[in-house]
Amino acid sequence: MDYSVEYRKNKMPMELFRQRYQDKEKYMAYCRECPRYDTVWSCPPLDIDSEVYLSRFEWINVVGAKINLERHVIEDADTADKIKDQGWRIVSEVKLRMEEKLRKLERELSGSISLSSDGCNLCIECSRKAGQPCRLPDKMRYSLDAFGFDLSAITQDMLGIEIQWCRDRLPDYFTLVHGIMTVNEVPEKIWLSIKADIK
Repeated sequence: MDYSVEYRKNKMPMELFRQRYQDKEKYMAYCRECPRYDTVWSCPPLDIDSEVYLSRFEWINVVGAKINLERHVIEDADTADKIKDQGWRIVSEVKLRMEEKLRKLERELSGSISLSSDGCNLCIECSRKAGQPCRLPDKMRYSLDAFGFDLSAITQDMLGIEIQWCRDRLPDYFTLVHGIMTVNEVPEKIWLSIKADIK
């Protein structure tokens, strides 16, 4: 195995979460510098009213994955292309599994909606580039940062993980930050029922 995954979760009332971690003006400026801006349906500028969208939910449940890389994987990725390809492969595998489990959880929690890490990558190329509607609107999910949330602070405060960035080598671990927004607090027994299933 090239990696192992630690899953962590935490929750907070949505109103408090927004007060602590949302700064749309600051983080939208970063989004506008990203090559995905206005080219992917899950990324800004959003095609929804974010205030209306978020105001439906009373709770935010942050679900994180700390993907610990094996030493041989880090050492073998000795070129820029290998770093990019290996990182993408590993992160995509874990991300897709988490998205599937959270969509399953949505079906158990009336009125809930999940959030994906780093936006949607279900299609090879998003239809937004061609000015077309989303091909998979039932599966596409927005990310926390698409709403102007501070991912570094959230992962550190709520999950106890400091984000490492991929620069001239693979990091010791990757961090994915997903979530599920709910009308009611999620009972612990529901989390326990999917704990083994999420791996």
